[in-house]
Amino acid sequence: MESQRSIRKYSDKPVPSHLISRIIASAIHAPSATNRQPWHFIIIQDSQIKRRIGDWYLDAWTSIYPNVDPSTLPQSSRSGLELGKQMGEVPVLILVCFDISRERSSTATFVQGASIYPVVQNILLAARGLGLGTVLTTIHRKYEKEIKQLLNIPQNIETAALIPLGYPAEEEHFGGSKRKSLQEVVSYDRWGKNNKTG
Repeated sequence: MESQRSIRKYSDKPVPSHLISRIIASAIHAPSATNRQPWHFIIIQDSQIKRRIGDWYLDAWTSIYPNVDPSTLPQSSRSGLELGKQMGEVPVLILVCFDISRERSSTATFVQGASIYPVVQNILLAARGLGLGTVLTTIHRKYEKEIKQLLNIPQNIETAALIPLGYPAEEEHFGGSKRKSLQEVVSYDRWGKNNKTG
C-alpha cells in the first residue's frame, strides 16, 4: 500500500492473461452494499478500441485546460496529457463498470460509489503486488454515451473508472508519493482536535 502510486507511462511489454485474471480475482473480494457486487469489467486490448478511447480521453483532458500552455501546469496534470496521447499504446485498459439496476436508485450517486470504488482500489493494489502499474482515471466519462455505444454496454450500466495497466516504463518507479502527515488529516472526537489529551 505504501509503495503503490499512479503510473502514467508504460513499457510495451505485454501483460500475461493469467496476471489480468489474478488482478480481477483479487478485485472482486472488495465489499459492496448488502453484498450486491454490482461490478463488471471490460478488459480492453484491441489497439483500435484503445486508440479511440484515448482520443476521447485526450479531448476530455483538453476541455478541462482549454488554451493553456501544458508546461505551466503541475506535473500530475501534464502526465495526464501524456497518458491521453499514449492511451492506445498502453498494453491493457480495464473499464470498471457499475450495474445501477442493482442499486436502490436508478442513477449513480456518491453513496453508490461505496459499492464500486473499493473494487477499484483492489485492482490498483493487486497490480502493484504483481509489479504492474496502474492509474485511476474517470475523465473518460465525458464520453460515457459514446464509449457505451462503442463497447455495446447496456443502458443500466455506468462506467466508474478507466484503469490503464502495464509494466512501468523505465523512467517510472513505485513509491515516493507525497502524503500529508497524520496530524494534518486526523482529528479525535471533534474536527480540529488533534490528540486524545488536547
